Amino acid sequence: MIQINLIRDRRVEKVAGAKPAGAGFSLPRLPFNVGILASVLGVVIILVVIVLTMISQKAQISSLESKIKGYNEELTKLSGPKRLVDDYLQKQAAVSTKLNEISSIDKNRFYTVTLLDQLSHAMPDYLWLISMKDEKELISLEGMTFSNLIVADFMDRLKESGYFTNVELAQTAKAESEGRELVKFSITSKYSETSNKPASTTEESGPTAGKGSK
Repeated sequence: MIQINLIRDRRVEKVAGAKPAGAGFSLPRLPFNVGILASVLGVVIILVVIVLTMISQKAQISSLESKIKGYNEELTKLSGPKRLVDDYLQKQAAVSTKLNEISSIDKNRFYTVTLLDQLSHAMPDYLWLISMKDEKELISLEGMTFSNLIVADFMDRLKESGYFTNVELAQTAKAESEGRELVKFSITSKYSETSNKPASTTEESGPTAGKGSK
């Protein structure tokens, strides 16, 4: 005789067909980690930004190098004329220096000649100059003569010439030469290359201002 346990089968069916509460909706499980994916995407974005920045900088560098190359080519073209201009300026400066030196020499030469000429015209008879110093238009004269009157006459002639101003007697002293008593004197004066006398007076007194006239 065959017996079938129907009660056990029903229990199994109930257990197999039972569903937990709230199991009507559930999210599907993804096969990867979302956090890892976000990190990877962030790194990729940063790398893309870096690459784009490098490409932009490289393009700017290439543009600047091209401009620099063009400027260098222009400078190379202008180097020839610039060299000629520099050579011309150097030669011009050298010529100007030489002309200034010549002008200075001529000025000093005429200054000395004029000074000696005026002294010669102002010297009376029986007066000799021993030395002369010229320091920045200040003239120092030393000489000898026979009397103080001749020294005074010499000073008057210097003043009347118009070239000498502030004529002053520094000192006088007795001296002796070959048994004769002499007067040794020192005179200081300022000298100017141009006379401060009117032209007519200078012309009239010129012929009579020679050495030996009184």
